Amino acid sequence: MNSIIEEIFRTGIVRDKSGNEYHVHSNIEKHEGEFIFNLISTNVDITRTLEVGCAFGLSSLFICSALDGRKSAKHTIIDPCQHEQWHGVGIQNLKRAGFNFFDFIEEPSEFILPEITQEQAGTFDFIFIDGWHTFDHTLLDLFYSNRLLKVGGYIVIDDCNFPGVAKAVSYMLTYPAYEFKDQCIPKKSAKGKIASIANGIIPRSMADHLIPRNLYDRFYIRMIFSTMVAMKKIKDDVREWDWFEPF
Repeated sequence: MNSIIEEIFRTGIVRDKSGNEYHVHSNIEKHEGEFIFNLISTNVDITRTLEVGCAFGLSSLFICSALDGRKSAKHTIIDPCQHEQWHGVGIQNLKRAGFNFFDFIEEPSEFILPEITQEQAGTFDFIFIDGWHTFDHTLLDLFYSNRLLKVGGYIVIDDCNFPGVAKAVSYMLTYPAYEFKDQCIPKKSAKGKIASIANGIIPRSMADHLIPRNLYDRFYIRMIFSTMVAMKKIKDDVREWDWFEPF
C-alpha cells in the first residue's frame, strides 16, 4: 500500500500544493479502499480504469496503487469540483505518490461521459462511481459506464446506503449483462451482522435461484447492501428496445 495512504489515515490531514492543511472528510474508509485495491490487484487483466469523483484522492490512490507497475496502465479521473471544492488536493496526492499514468478531466460527468463513450466505448476494465448521489445522476453515470466497460470488467459504486444510489444499483442489477460480484461490509458493523444472518438463512449463491427476482432485488439484496457494491459485466448488453424488469 502506498505510504501516502497510510499517512492520510494516520493523521486525518491532507495538504494542497501550497502546504495548506485540510481535515479529511467525505472520503472512502480504509476497508473500502482495500476492497477496491484487492479487486484490481487480484485481476491482472485490469489496466484501464475510470473514476467519477476524486475529492481528496483516497480512492484514486488505492486504484493507482493497485495498477502501479502494470504495462499500459491508465487511470482516468472525472471531478468537476477538484479545485473549487477540494483545493486540488486529490491530484496533488497522486503526484506526491509518484503516479504519472492518470488523466484528469475537470468537467461534470453528465457532459464528459458521452464524449468519452464516442471514442472509448468498451475499452475500460474497471469503473468506480462516487459522484452526485441522486437517483437520476447515479443512473446516468451507470448508463455510460455500461457502454464504456468491457465484458469481464467491473463497476464499483460507493455510498449504496444512499436511497437514490441504492435504487439505481438495484435497477442495474436487473440487467442480464450484469451479476452481483461482491460488496464491502465490515464484519463487526451492524450491516455486517445483518448480512451474516441473511446469508446464513439463505446463502447469496442460492438466493437468486430460490427467491423470485423482484423480491430478491427489492428486499433481499437491498437489505444487505453495504456502502460499496461491485458488479461484473458477464456478457454484451443486448437488451431489446422495450426491455424492462421491475426493480
